[in-house]
Formats: sequence, structure tokens, C-alpha cells
Amino acid sequence: MLFDFKSCIAAFRDNAMNASPTAARNRAEALESVEHLHIGARLKSLRKARAFSLGDLAGLTDMSEATLSRIENGQTLVSAHHLYILSRVLGVDITAFFETGSQPMRSGVRSISRGGDGAMVDTARFRAQVLCADLANKSMHPFINEISAPSLNEAGGLVAHAGEEYLHVLEGVLVLHSEHYAPLRLVAGDSLYFDGTMAHAYVNGGEDPARILVVTTADMPDPETGL
Repeated sequence: MLFDFKSCIAAFRDNAMNASPTAARNRAEALESVEHLHIGARLKSLRKARAFSLGDLAGLTDMSEATLSRIENGQTLVSAHHLYILSRVLGVDITAFFETGSQPMRSGVRSISRGGDGAMVDTARFRAQVLCADLANKSMHPFINEISAPSLNEAGGLVAHAGEEYLHVLEGVLVLHSEHYAPLRLVAGDSLYFDGTMAHAYVNGGEDPARILVVTTADMPDPETGL
């Protein structure tokens, strides 16, 4: 899953040109938000705050120094899998890469994502809308994903992650591929809960893209090791 912000920005601009004045204004505001998602700069800031050199971070994440340097300088895309690893090692919630003003979970707190709100990111696997990114250290991470890849190969193959996952099909037809089961066809209204460590992938099973609500759980980083 690779976050391609240039494609995302281009899509916002194309849509805004054909929208009503109100919709265009809303999308322009969303575009401004996307353009400020400087993940590389935030990674560098978080790394330095922990007094890690590139070599230190490379050793903790099994990523090369060259790759980390290119990510920090905006010269290469970063996968969602690597963002998860980086957040664990740096001892931060993954929302730290998307939202600078995130507040921690506490008693009585809430976060509202209105329709169309949320950071939009285009990935090699699907298009994702990150919901409630203003809350950090959540036990659950909600997204709305748009699935277009018509085959497992085009979806990038199977990928696993820590935690558990719930998905609910909002529109279209989704085919879930996983390492222990035959491909599962799900239609609007269907839902599934499964172990995220079981490698899996989303594939579009219809003519139009499928839209799904996805909620993943995440273990809190160990305060001593960040893992």
C-alpha cells in the first residue's frame, strides 16, 4: 500500500474544476489539507525527537538508511506497512503522520468525521479516507476504502498486519483473498471480522469500485521499546 499524494492532489484538482462553487470550495479546502500531509518531514522530526540517527532507525525497522532518507526528503513513496512499523518504533500513533494536532484518547473525548471529511490518500492497493485522525493512541483505526483492483496481482498480493480487522461493504462487490481461505465474495450490507495477521487483500468483484468501511485494532507501543 503506497501513499501517492501527487496523484491524490491531482484528483482533487480535477474534481474541483467540475464541481459547484460550494463543492469546489470544500474540495479546495480538502486539497490544502492533503498538500500539508508532509509525511517525510514529520518522520524526520519524530526521528530527531527520539535522538535516532538514520542508522539507528534503519536497524530498528529493517529498512535501509537510503530508503528512510528518500522518504524523509519526499523522493519515494512510503507503504502503510512501513508507516505502521515506524509508528511502533518511534512510540507514536500512526495518526502522527497525518494530523499534527491530534489529541490523546481520554475519558469523555470524541471525534466527528462529517461526510467527505478525512485525509484522502491514494495507494497502489486502494484509495483510502482516514477518519477521526484528530485522535491519537486509539485502540481502533477507521477508514473508508475504495477498491478498484480487479485481480489479486493488481491489488499487490497478500499483506498481513498486527491486530484485528472489521470490514463492512458499503457499495459494490468485494472479493477478500486470504491465506487460509478460498476467496470470499461480499456485497453491500455484508460484513466480516478477522485476524489481521492472516495475510489478505481486497479485490473489486464488480464493474464499479467497491466502497468499504474498515476498522483495524492496534496494540499500544511498549513505552520502553516502542514495539
